[in-house]
Amino acid sequence: MKMIEIHHTDIQKLALVHYEAIEEHLKKKRINKFNTINNWFLNNGLKINLKDAIIAPFAELKKIKESYSRVASQEDIMYLKKVYNNYFSKSNTFLGTKEYTSSKLVKSLGIRVCPYCNRNYINNIEYGAKGLKRTSQLDHFFSKDKYPFLAMSFFNLIPSCPSCNHTKHNKEISLSPYDQNHDFDELLKFDYRIHSSNYLEDENEIEVMIITDKIIEKNIEILGLESQYKIHNDVVFELVKKSKMYSASQIKEIKNNFPDLFNDEEEVLRVVFGTSLNSSNFNKRPLSKLQRDIFLKLQNQQGLFKQ
Repeated sequence: MKMIEIHHTDIQKLALVHYEAIEEHLKKKRINKFNTINNWFLNNGLKINLKDAIIAPFAELKKIKESYSRVASQEDIMYLKKVYNNYFSKSNTFLGTKEYTSSKLVKSLGIRVCPYCNRNYINNIEYGAKGLKRTSQLDHFFSKDKYPFLAMSFFNLIPSCPSCNHTKHNKEISLSPYDQNHDFDELLKFDYRIHSSNYLEDENEIEVMIITDKIIEKNIEILGLESQYKIHNDVVFELVKKSKMYSASQIKEIKNNFPDLFNDEEEVLRVVFGTSLNSSNFNKRPLSKLQRDIFLKLQNQQGLFKQ
């Protein structure tokens, strides 16, 4: 399952920086693997070069996977896996003279929360002169063991939390955070069910529900997200209680009383409810998709904050 999309205005520029670091690394005298790998791509499959394989957008990446997996021999697979394991797999590996690292890759994307689950932060930790340390891991959307020729492809590397990366492991899921062919905000919606009239006093009387399109059911199952989100009934409980506490007039009053703090009433709602109505902000806070969906349900059901 994918909760949030990875967007960046200069995403292809970031992919190019990624490739240039890889090329420089492979051309080092002690490694000297660039020509061998580049020629392998040129002489097989789609007959593209290494650069094309590294920076290919996700839609093209799927075509590359299908083409080269048909022609790659067991010997090819073993060789490419060895190159990856020896020269790229360590999280603290510096690539090129600009010291490009996996931490810098994650930082350049500007996402703070795991795009697979939207539950855990994946920000870097800064250690001054010692540089950056990741709290994230890089998941290979297409398995690096099965498709080692994609092991360093930019759009195959998904910054994710350790929980999602370990749970997914080598399993295949159908939707990537880089997939532009689906509106993921519409494919998955959070809802809740009330089990008794005591729901405003006991959070256990509220159950979190996930409503999904069939296309991502397998993804949810593989990552175990339905059971993981069940424990967040406390978040829904608080939102429901707040919906009883604040009226449209009260929100407007807060805005008018603090004109220097709030630009509009939506900003007041974001502070009060801890959520943004804009899906482009889902990558900033954990559980933001859950909170936004529940807020919209409360708004639609109760006419919340509408005059």
